[in-house]
Amino acid sequence: MIGMRMNAFNDAGLGEPEQDANSALIELDKGLRSVKTGEQCEAIVRFPRLFEKYPFPILINSSLLKLADVFRIGSNFLRVWVLRVCQQSEKHLDKILNVDEFVRRIYSVIHSNDPVARALTLRTLGSVAGIIPERQQVHHSIRRSLDSHDSVEVEAAIYAAQMFAAQSKLFAVSMCSKISDMIRGQATPSSMKLQLIPILQYMHHDTSTASMVNELCMELLGSYPAVEFVRVTLSALSTLASATVIDVSGQVTLLLQYLHNDPRLSVKRHALHLLHSLARRGAHLWPQGALTNLIDSTTILLQDGTENTDLLIRTLDVIEVLSQSAVTCDANMEEGSPLLSLCVNACYSPDPFVAVKAVTILARIACYCYEEGLPAFGAQDVVSCLESLIVLLALDEKHLYQLKGCLRSTVKLCQAQPSHCTIFVDAIGATLINTSPEGGQSDGQMVALCEALGAIGSLGDNALLPLLPDILIKLKQTVHVHTKVMLCTLLFQIVAGGYEWNAECLEAIKKVVKSVDGWAKYRIARSAARYGHHRIATRIFYGLKEAVASEQLHFWLSGLQLVTSAESHLMEETEDNENGRKSGIVEKLNGAISRYASACASMKAASTPLRSLQFASEYSILRCEFLQALVQLLHSCRSLCTAPPPAIAVAVVLATKDDLQRYGRVTHQLRKSAQDLRSCAENYQKLYQSAFDADPGSLANIRALQEMCRLMANSVERVCGGVGVSRYRQNEGDFNFGDSVEMRQLARCCSEVRRLAPPLETEGGAISHLRVGCLISQVMLLAGGKMRLPIPRYFFQALQATSVKLSVSPQPRVLGEPVSVPQGSQLALKVEGVLRHGRRASLFRSVAAVCISISTVPPSKINSDQKDTNMNELQQTVTPHRDFFACEFLLSLGSPATGPSCNSNINSGGQYQVTASASILDKDGNVWKCGPRSTLQVKVHEEPTKRKLP
Repeated sequence: MIGMRMNAFNDAGLGEPEQDANSALIELDKGLRSVKTGEQCEAIVRFPRLFEKYPFPILINSSLLKLADVFRIGSNFLRVWVLRVCQQSEKHLDKILNVDEFVRRIYSVIHSNDPVARALTLRTLGSVAGIIPERQQVHHSIRRSLDSHDSVEVEAAIYAAQMFAAQSKLFAVSMCSKISDMIRGQATPSSMKLQLIPILQYMHHDTSTASMVNELCMELLGSYPAVEFVRVTLSALSTLASATVIDVSGQVTLLLQYLHNDPRLSVKRHALHLLHSLARRGAHLWPQGALTNLIDSTTILLQDGTENTDLLIRTLDVIEVLSQSAVTCDANMEEGSPLLSLCVNACYSPDPFVAVKAVTILARIACYCYEEGLPAFGAQDVVSCLESLIVLLALDEKHLYQLKGCLRSTVKLCQAQPSHCTIFVDAIGATLINTSPEGGQSDGQMVALCEALGAIGSLGDNALLPLLPDILIKLKQTVHVHTKVMLCTLLFQIVAGGYEWNAECLEAIKKVVKSVDGWAKYRIARSAARYGHHRIATRIFYGLKEAVASEQLHFWLSGLQLVTSAESHLMEETEDNENGRKSGIVEKLNGAISRYASACASMKAASTPLRSLQFASEYSILRCEFLQALVQLLHSCRSLCTAPPPAIAVAVVLATKDDLQRYGRVTHQLRKSAQDLRSCAENYQKLYQSAFDADPGSLANIRALQEMCRLMANSVERVCGGVGVSRYRQNEGDFNFGDSVEMRQLARCCSEVRRLAPPLETEGGAISHLRVGCLISQVMLLAGGKMRLPIPRYFFQALQATSVKLSVSPQPRVLGEPVSVPQGSQLALKVEGVLRHGRRASLFRSVAAVCISISTVPPSKINSDQKDTNMNELQQTVTPHRDFFACEFLLSLGSPATGPSCNSNINSGGQYQVTASASILDKDGNVWKCGPRSTLQVKVHEEPTKRKLP
């Protein structure tokens, strides 16, 4: 075919089915056995990607044994690439099953007469030191190679010694004297000594060795005052101090001495770099007076002028890290403290880097004082300085990074003290509005200003309302697309605070939508849906769904258009009279339900293996179920008038001992509605547990909708009786789902629903028109246009991605056939799994453990909807190691029945269904049922019995 390059090692061609692990390994094995060096190299370099794609021990063990064979019999050129594979696959090395065989094949090259081959062997052994830390023969070879006369071999031995010293306590202690003698020896070249000194940083396994290394390094600092030796030795001492912790104070004092006394700028910079790393260990480990000495040196640098600006910035970096600790803030919050005086002076530095660092430190101290309820001295100076810096930094596009730093400090200060919101909104808003398209402001700077306004606006109601006229003017003036999108988002946020759209705002949005591209239109519609402005989002999605080339995107946009259309249909006004309102609300609910049903179908059509849209589909289905429950509740309330109690109602009351049965059909209907609402709340809880990668705002959205279901179920049970009556008073406090505008709106809605709940009856309860009218009022509130449903962010995008891949063995030899197990024996089931992460791993929560559940369904219950009480369920919790986990189970299937009353055909054989499912446990102990399910068919057969001879 024209334009297609044939490649035997292609992992997955465009439009071709993805290979399995065995096929990919067979193709790479063919390349290893090729007679062409180029094909061998191409096969070798593809192994790291194969390990990432299929990180299972059997494949990795087989692959690395093949590479070890190539290393043993191949050329030095091939050995270099095998070394690179071992270095790139460090986290998969502990999955090698035959470690002895792997090391034997690699180690056999150490006896070669070629020093380059021996050097490559040492480097390869050093790269796999994590799995062979205590191999005495390797330790002996490294020690012997350190005495070699070939420089290449000696450098390789130094590399291997450093790798083994980091892994093995025995090797580090035994090599300490050898390394010390080589460093002190006159015959060792200076370049080699510089390579040997970093090995000393791993000699921290016992007190005597650490003390000896510390003395040696101090001796080197006096004997070798060259810049390279000082920097390397100080780095080794700092790493050693971080490992032992008890020597941190002494190392900080030593670094401060070099900072004060050594006139060389490179040494000062390196000392500040090491102080920065030690500051991350914690300010409580620093000796008393160390911060004062550092502040004194900073004051001297500040007085010297601009010649030492780099050192001043590095010093402020160290102080900024220390200011993150409450110890530093508490010790320097008094008026006139050296740290406050230094930062106040540095805030007015002509260098923006210095000014931003100083004001960041001051803002952190002020936030600490606000959070602890202490007087914040100089807080007004911090506010004034931040205002000035924001205005000045917004004038030049080169200072975008510094501008973002100031805006972050501004948002944190507003979070700690909400009274500052008005001041900063005026300052940032004026800066944003006064920038002209012809000025030097870039799109990034205006977007950063808009993001800061949005963050501050979410902290309180109506915080951005004074900026509304200016935002409308700015929308007409700006030419940057991203700025237009952010300004529209601010407009959505303002109106979401409880206001209605006017003609001017709608016209401004319409003009922006006409002037931007398709991606910007989608972002505007997404923001409108997230803030509950569904009419605007519907119009934009309707125009976009016919402008895309992909079928999946068309169905996705169609689903979004139907979802927003359903919500906008609920927000339409109904007739004024009561009967008209009741009939209108039913029509609105039915229209919204039909649109949601169509949206679910569109989202299923838009799903692909790479983008399943599972959350969006389930969220839409649950919303549809909730609206159906509300419609059913309205019909149940109407049955109080349309279905009077039958003549036998008194007999039913006496038979059931339920006084509420005297009201007839309405009692059963209301209890059915309460059950449906309870079921919907449980489904929301399941959706919550499946959204491991969701952001906190999306999870809060699910909790709010779940709480609405519970409130409605409790209200219905108040009227018709049920378990919810006794639990209704458990939640009497204010609802709090987050600080954002849309979550506060949902919290107010929940509070209003609870306020409209029917009153409790003290005389056993009664289904009266008054109490049923309260239920109708609650439904009118939820579906009568007064509540805007904000679509959560996770509905559109996931900021973190975590997936679990399971592999269950044994597997049938022929695909589709069951695994055969003799009756009376046990099945050894092994479950292996791999955690896969996206670009932002553990952004909101991380995986602490994985819970594997094994359920066994007998033959008689495989196609039954009823749950078997005798179902065999096993669980095991495993902790992943480098994103890999494995566990084993022993299952007893087909045990013969015992006892005269047991049917021997039930458990004596047949085909069982074994299901393995994975759940994720985060660091807080929460269980997230978001893992995959793997099903295995097992056939239990009877072995033929042997006849006894007569």
